[in-house]
Amino acid sequence: MRKSVGTFAVMLGMIGVVGVAAPASASEERRPSAQHCISNLDTGRTTCASNPQKARQLSDVEPAALTIAIFYDGTSYTGGTHTWVQSRQCTSTYDEEWQWGDLGAIGWNNRVSSVRTYNLCDVKFYDGTNFSGAVSTWIDASANLAAVGTGWSNRASSVKFS
Repeated sequence: MRKSVGTFAVMLGMIGVVGVAAPASASEERRPSAQHCISNLDTGRTTCASNPQKARQLSDVEPAALTIAIFYDGTSYTGGTHTWVQSRQCTSTYDEEWQWGDLGAIGWNNRVSSVRTYNLCDVKFYDGTNFSGAVSTWIDASANLAAVGTGWSNRASSVKFS
């Protein structure tokens, strides 16, 4: 029995390594109760937990990884969070350096109400998946996305980072 459990664990680990190119999900809890997630843009892996520190601890994020943005479920930087990390700073040229084409795949479609960015990064939201539909301006920080442009609270379906 131990051998089959060990073999199963190794197989699961191999599946995780093979699946790195596509957004993957690992969670401590089921998504409704795991209100804090972190996505590693270098690997495409998303990890969720009951608090931001636990999510980072459980993730594959390197200690030197940089936080480039945090999405908040509520206005004024409250509620559940989704933290985005990667290995280097953004540039100031507004070329899209990282992107995520389907926020629904990680439970954040039409959910972002406020956002903060870090390490020279800004975000640009799209109304549709895969960068389709209406597009926001580049956003550095907003405590209430309803006040940005034509209103971006609970509207984003995909995002680009620069």
